[in-house]
Amino acid sequence: MRAPASRHTVATAFAVLSLVGVTALSGCSSSDDGPAESNGATSESGFSFVDGRGETVELDAVPSRIVASEQAAAALIPLGIKPVGIWGGSSFESSIPLRGLDLDGIESVGQAYGDIDVEQVAALDPDVIITGWYAGDAYGGLGLESSDLAENLEQVAPFLAVSAQKPSSETLQDYESLATELGADVDTDATRADREAYDSAVADLKEAIAAKPGLTAMAISPSDQYYVAINAEFPELRDYQNWGLNLLESDVPRAADSGSFTPVNWENAGEYQPNLILLDTRSYSTPLAELEADRPTWALVNAAKAGNIADWTTDATNNYASYTAQIIDLTAAIDKTTV
Repeated sequence: MRAPASRHTVATAFAVLSLVGVTALSGCSSSDDGPAESNGATSESGFSFVDGRGETVELDAVPSRIVASEQAAAALIPLGIKPVGIWGGSSFESSIPLRGLDLDGIESVGQAYGDIDVEQVAALDPDVIITGWYAGDAYGGLGLESSDLAENLEQVAPFLAVSAQKPSSETLQDYESLATELGADVDTDATRADREAYDSAVADLKEAIAAKPGLTAMAISPSDQYYVAINAEFPELRDYQNWGLNLLESDVPRAADSGSFTPVNWENAGEYQPNLILLDTRSYSTPLAELEADRPTWALVNAAKAGNIADWTTDATNNYASYTAQIIDLTAAIDKTTV
């Protein structure tokens, strides 16, 4: 799970699919070999794709009607694949992953964590439902595979899940592979320019990190508690570590409802002193202005007091353009941070 579950409300009542009269167009067959790299094989006779779960998604034809999570949509739209429906944690206007993308003609089928209108999805008659594959929250906002919501949606159309449990740099390539199998041209002038800008940003970040060998950072999502990220469960944090950034964690055990974070009590926030804070900017993280006004112990963190803070949005790393923007911001924050 990407964020503390206590900060989300998961819907407990779901539509009865028989009222809509839509059935799945195909099913998924489990791979005996376990998780594998995403890859596809499409022919005139149909569509077959091994997804991030290691399961083979087989359809009679290449899917054209897609319902997707906002994270998957943010990856696919820039590559030329436009879903007919998207669910996310907020409205299209407020969605960070979807910011700046062409959403014309796309229907919103859910605007809160775990709250997706199954009847509305079914009415869109999707060929496939595409989402990420996350630790602890299998389908990214739907709960476990065995949740009522996931099982009801799977009666509408099969899931195709791209792994979100590897570095973002690898997930970008997985989405390119998927988009290719869905019929997109991922080698256009625009996509090549996006890749080049991304490569340049990564090189600059590595250079900035190398220039400050003693620098430490910590990713947090503060709200009722001072939630500290478990780095291995965030794809972009894995990239940052691989690129040389020393990311700290807390020594507090994970709680049952804290998702991919460890819950530090606010009175103990000052026990952790990174040089740089990566501050979650998603809607359920307390904004900086409120932290400064309402949390006195925020000032006990030296990096916070000094303003050594970089915006961090884990859901905005699924396409080259948005990930590049975040990498550039992180590089600028590192450049101005004194070790």
